[in-house]
Amino acid sequence: VVWLAYTIHGDETEGADAALAMLYHLVAAENQDVKALLRDLVIIIDPLMNPDGRARFIKMIAEARAATPNVDEQSLLHTGYWPRGRGNHYLFDLNRDWILGVHPETRGRIREVAKWNPVLFVDAHGMGAQATHLFSPPREPINPNLPRERLAWGETFAKDQARAFDRAGLLYYNGEWHEEWYPGYSDAYASYRGAVGILYEQARIAEDGVLRPEGRILNYHDSVRHHLIGNLANLRTARRHAKELLRALRKTREEAMSPEGPYADRIFAVLPTEHAARLNRFLDLMRLQGIETYRTVAPFVAVEATDPFGRERRACEIPEGAILIPNRQPLGHLVAAMLEFDPHFPENVLREERASILDGRGSRIYDTTAWSLFLFYDLPALTLRTPWPEQAVEKANRIEEVEGGVRPSRARPVAYLIDGADDRSVTAAARLLERGVRVRLALKPLRFEGNQYARGSLLITRLDNQTFSGNLQAVLEKTCRETGLQAVPLQTGRGLGDWPDLGGGYFRLLTRPRIALVGREASSAYDYGACWFLLDHTLAIRHSHLAGGLSGDLRRYNVIVLPGGRGVSPSAELKEWVRQGGTLIAFAGATRPLISSNAGFSHVRGFDEALADLDRYDQALIREWLAQAKGIPPLPELWSHRVPSGIGYPWSGEEAKRPALEELRRRSRWDSLFMPAGAFLAARVNTNHWLTVGCGTRLPVLVGRGPVLMAAEGVEAPVRYGVIETSGETSREAAKAEGQGAEASEKTAPSPAGKAAFRRTGYTVIPKNGRAVLRIGGLLWPEGARKLLNAAWCARERYGRGQIILFATSPVFRGAALGAQRVFLNALVYGPGCGARAPILP
Repeated sequence: VVWLAYTIHGDETEGADAALAMLYHLVAAENQDVKALLRDLVIIIDPLMNPDGRARFIKMIAEARAATPNVDEQSLLHTGYWPRGRGNHYLFDLNRDWILGVHPETRGRIREVAKWNPVLFVDAHGMGAQATHLFSPPREPINPNLPRERLAWGETFAKDQARAFDRAGLLYYNGEWHEEWYPGYSDAYASYRGAVGILYEQARIAEDGVLRPEGRILNYHDSVRHHLIGNLANLRTARRHAKELLRALRKTREEAMSPEGPYADRIFAVLPTEHAARLNRFLDLMRLQGIETYRTVAPFVAVEATDPFGRERRACEIPEGAILIPNRQPLGHLVAAMLEFDPHFPENVLREERASILDGRGSRIYDTTAWSLFLFYDLPALTLRTPWPEQAVEKANRIEEVEGGVRPSRARPVAYLIDGADDRSVTAAARLLERGVRVRLALKPLRFEGNQYARGSLLITRLDNQTFSGNLQAVLEKTCRETGLQAVPLQTGRGLGDWPDLGGGYFRLLTRPRIALVGREASSAYDYGACWFLLDHTLAIRHSHLAGGLSGDLRRYNVIVLPGGRGVSPSAELKEWVRQGGTLIAFAGATRPLISSNAGFSHVRGFDEALADLDRYDQALIREWLAQAKGIPPLPELWSHRVPSGIGYPWSGEEAKRPALEELRRRSRWDSLFMPAGAFLAARVNTNHWLTVGCGTRLPVLVGRGPVLMAAEGVEAPVRYGVIETSGETSREAAKAEGQGAEASEKTAPSPAGKAAFRRTGYTVIPKNGRAVLRIGGLLWPEGARKLLNAAWCARERYGRGQIILFATSPVFRGAALGAQRVFLNALVYGPGCGARAPILP
């Protein structure tokens, strides 16, 4: 079986037309060559993988078409305009979605590829109009989980394709910029299943032709024909080696299953979690991909276990209810590629990458260097090295759906409570508010009538909804059934013991979000589309789309979202809108115009502006850490009747004087060369902040070459880069791993209240008895780590009655970053009620 696929990027139009030409040739030709191909091969042609994007781009071409041909590739006729045709309806790049399975276009193809098991998968693309033709094999880095058979066969197909292009007198090349590290591309994905995946990139011609430097015009007919030459060469190679290719596919599966193979005795585990929606989505994706998944029915002890932060445990007990994914299974290469926490580049690749950066050629990395689904979903996962616990498991390929609704009540309740641990609770809040129900958000964990509920739980009281015109219980029932959540009726508003009572200050009355999403040239099409998809398919609430100029009556909205891109400068109208109670959310590049000191708006600063006054940022870090550690001065000094003779300051006695400003700027310029292309970093979470409800103390966030946000005093930083482990925390973790209680090492916890409790690491400070953990997965050079440590991933500040919420990177990356996305959802839905002060209108 051979699979030929075309135009996954909608503005690479020549691929779809090449598919039609290929179909016609195979159907109409009567020569022996074609008859032999049809006799010995099953040829599947997928002519248009992205119909929405292509339709959008064809419309742009029609709009720009003139009376005479245009051969200037810079013309709108050839380029289109924002958001162009690359993405699907929601502007996602479908050629990154194969391991994520977010979109129906991808999910349908995954099912069919699994049914047919092609031995060859060709993915036809277009590239710059002044280029020639690229085809596989790729250059390094090559993912270590790519089947060995694939690499050898890639050379065989390349030689035959090169000979076909030579006969036609055409120019071409392999590798150069095309790597195979990220496993989510079409051709790469097929390779992990045992096929020979081949990428084409043909110089893209949208209409007429393009004038080239050598004086000739490359026309649309030529660009289509070049695809056909490659297609036919590949088909002939596949026919000639058909049985060998089948054996190679089988050999790939056998290698993954071998008890002596690379995946023997390696198991991925997801521990029981309150994040049921994330776990269900993970199980659904495993089922879609055809990956074998199991659930433990009894505890067992794993010989070795490693968590995403690199902490190793011996004789680790895996509880009942954990999900196990054995790496040793027929699709073992795909399992490893999708789930490994931290694959490493070979040393030669690192040397070439660093040399390329230093000599001015820039990074050679084409896409993100980290993508583990466990880290995207922020699931409590482990990698186990242990024999398969056959007696302790059962198949878990079915998702256990809990039927949502309102639990029956023996009497008229005073309120209803929906647990806030699961991400679906934010969706429930958004839909209830949309339907006119008044909802409160719990800022602390709760305990009512013997049951405990998470921080971020939703409270719906009868008193708040006295003026609700509909049937409150019916609307609750409908919303809970839609989201799969349970609303628990409460007969009393009194929390047990010191737990919050319903009438206290820990329940914040929410305001219905009226959201405007800003697009067009000011925004990244990818980030804009991901936000749009989230609003349509996760929250499913109404919202408006605005152009980047933000003209019109902004009072209609109480939330404005600026997705990544170049952003907009804060106008007087926008500032006044925030001052009067608006919630402005911006992320990635869109934060830059807002944090410039020239804007006179946010107090967050970019890294280079902050260098002149780093002591202010250290002060904020010190206060945050001391508040978390709950340290106090020695008791004899505290209760003494005399004023102590010498009061120590946490920052005094620092062992190294900070360099002069010019030297700091010089270091910053150097370190900027080595920022990550896409690596998972460990971020510490302030679990007392409303923005982080539904989050644990650590959050994996994907970080690229975006802004570095510096938050000093006066700015809240609910999520900062770097988990600071102290000796006390490390020993508590060790005690827990050894089966002892946490109290066994509680006495070693730090109390950094005395003199010189902090030391400088990089540009900022950490506790003297601590160590900073930053990189989780992907490539992060030490210079980049030094610059990112302690910077804010999420920052929030007041501005009049409103607020500014900034994210350093996209919290909606490819629609798959569920852990980071929770913070963004909280900002969208809870922001108008929790962070802004809406007036009480008469």
